[in-house]
Amino acid sequence: MDSLDLRGPLGQSYLNGTQFCEDISFTFDFQTPVQERMKLLSRLASGKRVLHIGCCDHIPLLPEKIASGQWLHGKLTKFATYCVGIDVDAVAVAEVSSLSKLDNIFHGDVSGHDKIHAIDEDLFDYAIFGEVLEHIGNPVSFLSGFLQNYRTNVREIIITVPNAFRGKNIRNIFRSQETINSDHRFYFTPYTLAKVAWDAGLALTTIQVAHYSQPGLLKQVVLNRFPLLADDLVFIGIPRG
Repeated sequence: MDSLDLRGPLGQSYLNGTQFCEDISFTFDFQTPVQERMKLLSRLASGKRVLHIGCCDHIPLLPEKIASGQWLHGKLTKFATYCVGIDVDAVAVAEVSSLSKLDNIFHGDVSGHDKIHAIDEDLFDYAIFGEVLEHIGNPVSFLSGFLQNYRTNVREIIITVPNAFRGKNIRNIFRSQETINSDHRFYFTPYTLAKVAWDAGLALTTIQVAHYSQPGLLKQVVLNRFPLLADDLVFIGIPRG
């Protein structure tokens, strides 16, 4: 069978389960040159109203990331017109608020029953889930819970996750080795990310790839030729229905 576009009617029929194939192929038109993840998200956030879910990062990593300017929420706050950060970890919220001196970080569970005032009373261009889903035991339930609560408060959803096809993973195959963040539960491919998002109530508008750090010249050439080797997947979608 010829490869398909996930955004088209036939591609969506596989996402919603009305069509089945045990060996389906999808083709993706990734933008090149492959960008560094933080630069890509900062560019998307520029001039926008942004809701940043899971904004705190891991506590042991925060001091160095904040000091070096490599903390995503700090970047989004700088480039966005307006930015609100939400994190379910109350200890991390207190720690990062103290370290960063930012007053736009709030504690709450976006998929929980209690509405978060900082979201519920506002409208955002983007809700950004940056490296969050791989930490969640049930990502479909998590995303659908968020949409149930705040569908009318966000125009578009951006999700970034580790790419199962990243070059480092391919290299480790030949070493019989796995290198991973010990809190991760999943890797995603473009299709499985789109499938999870669809099941949660999101329709794909575009999917791109990104790299965690700015690659050297040789790596940039390789990534531009084979972008699916990049570290990260960047999903942009809209609520369905």
